[in-house]
Amino acid sequence: MTDPATLRPIPPAQAELALPALRALRPDSPHTVSPDALRAFLSTTQVEGYALVGAFEPDREEAAAVAGYRVMHLLWAGRTLYVDDLSTLPEARGRGHARALLHWLEARARDLHCAELHLDSGVGEKRHAAHRLYHRAGMNVTAHHFSLLLGRGTA
Repeated sequence: MTDPATLRPIPPAQAELALPALRALRPDSPHTVSPDALRAFLSTTQVEGYALVGAFEPDREEAAAVAGYRVMHLLWAGRTLYVDDLSTLPEARGRGHARALLHWLEARARDLHCAELHLDSGVGEKRHAAHRLYHRAGMNVTAHHFSLLLGRGTA
C-alpha cells in the first residue's frame, strides 16, 4: 500500500504529472492529448472546483495514480464530493494507490463538510477489480447512471 505521505494535490501548473494516469482511464479524451489541453481543461473547470490529487512512487516523477474530484450540491444528497476520475497506471496497479486515494478523498470530503462521497464507474469485465475496491471501501451501488451523447463540445 502507498504511504499516505506520497499523496499530494496536483496544481494545474503541474498537470503533466497527472497525464499518464488520466490517459490510462480516458485515452480518447480531448483533454488528455497534451499537457496544454489538460491545463486548459483545468483552467475552465476551476470555477466548478475540479481538483487533482496524485499518488507518487519514490522513483517516478509522474503520478502512479490520480483522482480528479469536485464538490457539488445535490437536492437529494446535499453537499457531495464527486470523484470524476480515479485511475492507476497499469504497471502500478495492485500496490494500494487507488485505495489510498479513496481514503484521502473520504477525509477531504469530511474536511469540506460533505454529507456524501460519490463516483460513477464504467461497467464491463475490465471494471470488476475497481468495483471490488469500491465495495471494500464501503461504497454501495445506489443508482444506474444514464447518459445521452449530444455531440462533443470543447468544454
